[in-house]
Amino acid sequence: MIHRTQDISSTESGAALEFLWLELTNQCNLRCTHCYAESGPDRNIDDLLARSDYENLIREGRELGCKQIQFIGGEPTLNRDLGYFIQLAAENSYSSIEVFTNLISLSDELVECFVEYGVKVATSVYASDASIHDGITQVTGSFQKTIRNIEKLLCAGVPVRAGVIAMESNSKQVEATISYLKDIGVHNVGSDRLRHIGRGKDDSDNSSLTELCGSCAGNTLCVGPDGRVSPCIMSKCWSVGSVLETSLEEIATSDKIRNLRCEIHNAVIEPSKGDNSGLNGMEAVCTPKICAPYSSCSPKHGPGPCEPSGCSPCYPKG
Repeated sequence: MIHRTQDISSTESGAALEFLWLELTNQCNLRCTHCYAESGPDRNIDDLLARSDYENLIREGRELGCKQIQFIGGEPTLNRDLGYFIQLAAENSYSSIEVFTNLISLSDELVECFVEYGVKVATSVYASDASIHDGITQVTGSFQKTIRNIEKLLCAGVPVRAGVIAMESNSKQVEATISYLKDIGVHNVGSDRLRHIGRGKDDSDNSSLTELCGSCAGNTLCVGPDGRVSPCIMSKCWSVGSVLETSLEEIATSDKIRNLRCEIHNAVIEPSKGDNSGLNGMEAVCTPKICAPYSSCSPKHGPGPCEPSGCSPCYPKG
C-alpha cells in the first residue's frame, strides 16, 4: 500500500513537485520499434500498482504542490480506470491534465470525459505515409485509426498536440508529416530525434544521461506501473525509489533525487550552454518545448520543467 503524505512547505522553486507522470500500465496495443518503455501487448507483467495506489498518488502529488499531471503508459486507455483518475485529478484541482495516448482506440465515453474535465491529449504520428507509420508501430491500420481519432477529438473541441520522432525509417517524412498534421487541424506539432533508450537503443548502447533532454533536472517525477520512481519517463533506468516502499513525499524531497537532478544538469544542460543549436545539436525540438516557469527547455535558458513540443511523451504548459 502506498504511504500517504501530509501537507509540506514548498521548496525554493515554489513546490516540491511541479509535474507528475503516472504510467497506468506498461501494456500497449502497438509494438513501436523505438519505444522508450519497451511496451507491447504482453508487457503488463510489472503492472503492480492498484487503483487505490493511483488514487493516493494523485492526492499525494497535489499535496506536494503539483498542478500538472499526465497519464501515460504503455497505452493509458487500456487501464479501465483512466476516466476515474481524470475525474479525481480534476477534483484535486490539477490545473493541467493530459493523456498521452496512441489513439488507436478511443471510446465516446472517454471523449466526453476529456471534454467535461478540460483534458488535453498528446499523441505521436510518425509519417504522413500510412505504410511508414504502420511499419514503425508494427500494427497495420494504426495510422488510419490514430488520424481518425485525432479528428474525432478536434471535432469535440479537445486540444490535441502531436509529435514526430525522427529515425532512419521516417527521416525523409518529418517535415511532410508536420505539414500534414497542421493541415488536418493539429496546430501544436513538434519533433524530436530518436532517444537511445528502451527499444531505441542499439545493441551496443549503454543507457546514458546524455540521451535525456535535460528538463527533468527540474521538479518532475514519473511513477511507473511497478511503483518505481524516476525523474521522467525517459529516465526509468535511474530509479530513485519505489512508492511501494516509501512515500512520494520522501522521494520527492530526498538527497537521491536532488543528486540525480544535479547529474542530469551537469551531463546535459551545462555542456549545451552557449550552444545556439539547442539540446543535443537540435534547435529546441527536444522532448519538452516552452512552459512556465521556465522560458525554454533548451539548456542555454537554464534547467527546469517545460512544455513538450509534441515530439514524445512529456508534459504540458500550466
